[in-house]
Amino acid sequence: MSSYAPSQEFLPLRGISAAFRSGLNTFFSRKAAQSLIAAGTLMAGTASATALDAYAVEGFWLNKAGDAIVKVGPCTNSHARLCGDVVWTANGANVAVGDRVLTGFRVDGNKSGDRWTQGKVSLNGKKGKKGKLRFVEDTLKVGTCRGSKCKNVTWTRPSATQTAQAGLNGAE
Repeated sequence: MSSYAPSQEFLPLRGISAAFRSGLNTFFSRKAAQSLIAAGTLMAGTASATALDAYAVEGFWLNKAGDAIVKVGPCTNSHARLCGDVVWTANGANVAVGDRVLTGFRVDGNKSGDRWTQGKVSLNGKKGKKGKLRFVEDTLKVGTCRGSKCKNVTWTRPSATQTAQAGLNGAE
């Protein structure tokens, strides 16, 4: 029975610094080490940015008629896009709880999150139209356009009393 004694060239590597100390810092090992460091840094940066980034437009909004509250946040299928679902309605509202009224908005411009485009707006139970969102002084301007004709409505934040009556306290 022969025993295997590894030679110097088969030293096990125990991390990136071991590769450099063992004298195996060839072009490949340097590039591999650089790639590992870059990937780790990128993944850590992406995870922290995704977890911490929240736009001012996110949260609860009361529609212009005051008969529906919409929760605006990342879409379930893409966190890079914004959607809005009805979470409360008054009697006689033209929408129902669970209706998606804002779909697929993408941040536009300076990435601060105050302008959103390339989405669809479905107001009053009608078919979705191309839309734009603008966050201005704690209001949400919801615009729909057909051709050159545009219509804008302003949504406001519901009061604490309204969210409490709707059973939405602590839901954000």
